[in-house]
Amino acid sequence: MKVSLSSLFDFKKNRSAMVAGSAAMVSILMVHLFWLDPVLSEKEEIGSMVKQQGELVQKYQEKLNQAQSIKDNLAKQERELTELQKKLFRGNDAYQLAASLGDQLSSKDDPASKLDIKTYQVLASKEYGLYQEVTLRYNFMTSVEGLHFFLERLRNFEMAILVQEINVQKIQRKGRPDLVVNVILAALLEKTEKS
Repeated sequence: MKVSLSSLFDFKKNRSAMVAGSAAMVSILMVHLFWLDPVLSEKEEIGSMVKQQGELVQKYQEKLNQAQSIKDNLAKQERELTELQKKLFRGNDAYQLAASLGDQLSSKDDPASKLDIKTYQVLASKEYGLYQEVTLRYNFMTSVEGLHFFLERLRNFEMAILVQEINVQKIQRKGRPDLVVNVILAALLEKTEKS
């Protein structure tokens, strides 16, 4: 085997190119292993964290939207409660309520209607925390006009009151009230603090 001088010279010449190429490959490999690979790993971790944070932000946004909806609903219910409270009777005594309501429903200010409630009775009283439902019975004698006046007054009444039962009997009397009326009402009473 003969090796020619020119091929040896080419080998030496190429040897430096091969060493330089190998050094370049080792350098690229080192850069990839020690610099580029950690950067890519960190990029993937940051991408994952950004995705998780985005999902978390979306969940918080949904919670904020729910909270706003709940807040709006509470504000609406508070307005409704305020309106309802304006319609409640105030006090602590069911008998005072019965007397006051009897005066307001009678026709003392309009004698032509001939409706003067004389008797009343507190039938029941149920406690609901700050509120009390009072069931009242009123008995009176009147004419058809007086009954119409009474029912119209109840219909236009601005307080929270409900007619639970009404019984009307006609009796034979000339020139005097000819109807006997028995009415059961339920009224809401907002208890006030006793001083």
